[in-house]
Amino acid sequence: MHTKARYWLERAAGEGDRHGVVTLQLVLLILGLLIPLCWSARLLGGPLGDLERFYLAIHGWVAAFAWLGFLLIRLGRFRFAARLFLAGCLAMIMMVYLLAGIRAPGPAQIAHVFPLALAGVLFGRRALWGVLAFTWLCVLVGVGHELRAGADPGLTLEIAAGMLVSFLVVAVVFDGSLAGLATSLDDVEARRRALEAARRSLKAEKEEREQTMEQLVHVQKVKAIGQLAGGVAHDFNNILGVILGYAQWRERRSEPAEMLEALAGVETAARRGAAISRKLLNFSRQDVAHPEVFDVCEALRGLEGMLRQLFDPRVRIELTLPERALPVRIDRGQFELAVLNVATNARDAMPEGGHFRLSVRLDDDPARVGIELSDTGVGMDEGVRRRIFEPFFTTKGQSSGTGLGLAVVGKVINEAGGEIRVRSRPGAGSRFRLLLPHRSLAAPTGDAHSPLVLLVDDDDELRAMLGATLEAGGCRVLGARDGEEAWRVIARGRVPDVLVTDLRMPGLDGPALIRRLRPLYPALAIILISDYLPEAASLARELPPDVERLSKPFSPELLLQYVFMLTTWPLEEGKEGEGG
Repeated sequence: MHTKARYWLERAAGEGDRHGVVTLQLVLLILGLLIPLCWSARLLGGPLGDLERFYLAIHGWVAAFAWLGFLLIRLGRFRFAARLFLAGCLAMIMMVYLLAGIRAPGPAQIAHVFPLALAGVLFGRRALWGVLAFTWLCVLVGVGHELRAGADPGLTLEIAAGMLVSFLVVAVVFDGSLAGLATSLDDVEARRRALEAARRSLKAEKEEREQTMEQLVHVQKVKAIGQLAGGVAHDFNNILGVILGYAQWRERRSEPAEMLEALAGVETAARRGAAISRKLLNFSRQDVAHPEVFDVCEALRGLEGMLRQLFDPRVRIELTLPERALPVRIDRGQFELAVLNVATNARDAMPEGGHFRLSVRLDDDPARVGIELSDTGVGMDEGVRRRIFEPFFTTKGQSSGTGLGLAVVGKVINEAGGEIRVRSRPGAGSRFRLLLPHRSLAAPTGDAHSPLVLLVDDDDELRAMLGATLEAGGCRVLGARDGEEAWRVIARGRVPDVLVTDLRMPGLDGPALIRRLRPLYPALAIILISDYLPEAASLARELPPDVERLSKPFSPELLLQYVFMLTTWPLEEGKEGEGG
């Protein structure tokens, strides 16, 4: 209740600080309530004398000023209310001394100190001394009243002198206290400004450091591309040779089975080419992380050629990858860069050759996939091992390392919800174990669940091919050539389970369509299909974080897996929740 009452008092829109507003309201309430209560009790005790009736009138005016001031504060006139109440109190004090002299107040003279305190606290030291001067004037007016009434001049002046000195002492004490308080407040304000300046400086330094790290990571990616350019060209030439070789079968083979075998070979070669293209784009672009679900074994097989280009021929490379799919959810380009960064450290640790192993298996916890990378290099002591994921920490020379490679690895794995375990001893090599959450690539189950997919793409042939694959996989498919047509389809009541939309389209493009639909259908699953764009980083920041993105080229089967993944995960989570 105390908190609610204080909140109600603080809500008064005033020009003063909250503490002053609350304090003055409480004082005015006390005076406005206690004065009438006290006089009501006195009236019940019997008839009033002339002096009591006089004080009843004076105190009535003080209570009236208190209620008027309280009302003005509630109306947002804090400073005006304080001035009005102070002026009313001073006027009543003057009235007392003018009409009753200096002896009439008696013990009530202590109440005359209140205007001094009020003036000093609310209006400052100048107002304090001004009120003191006015109080002295009131005392002198009271002395005049006493002398006119025939009082003893000596005794009257003695009483007046005591009162003047008392008020002066009170004013000096208040002035010293206010001066000390003002100094303390100035010190606090100076410290606040210094802390705020330090906070801004640290924030700017942190942002500059993050930008520098992003730029260095980007430079590192470009450097990796330069180092691997020869191997990439070699792989592309091999792919083109495979495609040309299979294409020439049409002149020498006529059996349908042989033609199917040739087409399968062309498809495999095309997949390898798409994977290499995607790696180059992922490595070279400056983009925010965009997780996708993929088979970690398939991704590492695609990296084998790059790993062999990376290591010295004297290093024996061993990959142990299971045949079964082990899907994980992480930005694929960043994951591959993280693996290459660990491999690069292993290469530098084995300048004279050695053995590099890469293996994948389910962790003891089946909800995680373990990727283990080990070498037989120089190893690390415990002090170095504890710091290897710190940005810019390196044991290499300035020309050999930036101290960012393993920092990038730590950031990528942690942002994906994973964990890194490192074991190493000097002279005994190092072992990195990357643990990532195990995810399922959903597939049609043959049950009654048949998701409705709205496929939006301005390429008629691609839209028809993807639609046919989705329908063959058990989906119901609606098609649209652009965002405006998709909007009209949904407006007619055909709200899909999954929206699959191209990025660039004439008129209403994919991002604009997503921004229009998401507030209306917050649970709508969305897949954005796109190729590499220079504005990919800013685009990813504008889109909702749960929008899945597939980079072209991709297989139609992968799109089908994504559709069922997005429509079955919520069902599986609901079942788990029901089970407790």
